[in-house]
Amino acid sequence: MNFSKKTVLVTGSSKGIGKAAVLAFAEAGANVLINYIGSDEEAEEVREKAETYGVKAFKYRADVSDSKQVSEMFTYMDEQLGSVDILVNNAGFAQESPIIEMSDHMWDRMIKVHLYGTFYNAREAAKRMKVQGSGKIINISSDLGSLGCEDFTHYSAAKGGINAFTKALARELAPEINVNAVAPSGTLTDILEAFGENYIEEEASKYPLQRLAKPEEIAQTILFIASEQANFFAGQIISPNGGVVMNG
Repeated sequence: MNFSKKTVLVTGSSKGIGKAAVLAFAEAGANVLINYIGSDEEAEEVREKAETYGVKAFKYRADVSDSKQVSEMFTYMDEQLGSVDILVNNAGFAQESPIIEMSDHMWDRMIKVHLYGTFYNAREAAKRMKVQGSGKIINISSDLGSLGCEDFTHYSAAKGGINAFTKALARELAPEINVNAVAPSGTLTDILEAFGENYIEEEASKYPLQRLAKPEEIAQTILFIASEQANFFAGQIISPNGGVVMNG
């Protein structure tokens, strides 16, 4: 897959799946913007690594749940890279809480980051992609958007919302812009590792493949959906999940 001369924004890309996606796009020739909210040092490491592939790489700190910050980030991308050909809405976090202990703030923050963040970024990207007459928007969902999970009701609801948003937006923006979602299962990122080794082993045992995904495996799915080879995909929820969800 060749992404030479393409410009890519991956939100939440200083670590985990987002980092793997940025580096895979850069290796394939794309110029990239790394969005992050945490460590500047981590984001700079990703930027420097991306540049080793001979592409342009920039980083920008923005909270995707804040529409003003998102708008300013796209203005920065306009100035530095001139366009946005591919948007990957990846920013997010996981949090465990029984419903009876879940505060308003916990629910609101989960929905704001995942669902509002996806909306804010997609809106800005769509404005630009409509003008240029092409583009790819890829929303990162989760297998829990289909399965649901106890003690992750807010996370499951947010990801289920992203699935529905993806389908509706795909209809609205076609045929010029392809909108799809990638819905991984458990992936070995710092988010999941924070739950502990026992949790990871228990999760892996539920999968027919008996293991969790590597970030690089999810990144390759993202690249495929963003590529010319996937131009006939629209409104699809592609789920690399080790067999824990089987559709069709």
